[in-house]
Amino acid sequence: MKYPVKLIIFVIGFCLSLISIESNAKDDKSTANTAGLSKGREKAFEQYITDHFTPFIEQDEWKVFTEVVTLYNQSPSKLVNVNAEKQQEFKSAVKLLNHAMKSSNDENAKIWLENVRKTAHNINFLWTVDWETLTPAHDTERIIGEPISMLNGF
Repeated sequence: MKYPVKLIIFVIGFCLSLISIESNAKDDKSTANTAGLSKGREKAFEQYITDHFTPFIEQDEWKVFTEVVTLYNQSPSKLVNVNAEKQQEFKSAVKLLNHAMKSSNDENAKIWLENVRKTAHNINFLWTVDWETLTPAHDTERIIGEPISMLNGF
């Protein structure tokens, strides 16, 4: 009598642990798709843009975009020294990318677009912080377009 009861308890415990492992795996996949253009993923994004949005890579905005994102991934503190003209060019490039990728029917375009948005928000946030007082500028929410609490990583 003890053997079947222990077996039933073991089977129930084993099944519950499998369910828990499966649900964690599903959650990890969804966050990985929207992690932003972090190190390593930026090269995959560049390849995707090269394959699907060839006219965009021939524009100067693409060069500025990749330069700023690479700088962000290598050393975010160096973004503070980027001049206002390059910041404006980066914002323009993000708008062009946003427009081009929104009109695409490709599901990967939507995922990459979300990554671009998160990365651009983080970069814009770094540009709007007053580094002397370590506080965001008063109009940060207006500049970035969403509450600071919505930014990835903050």
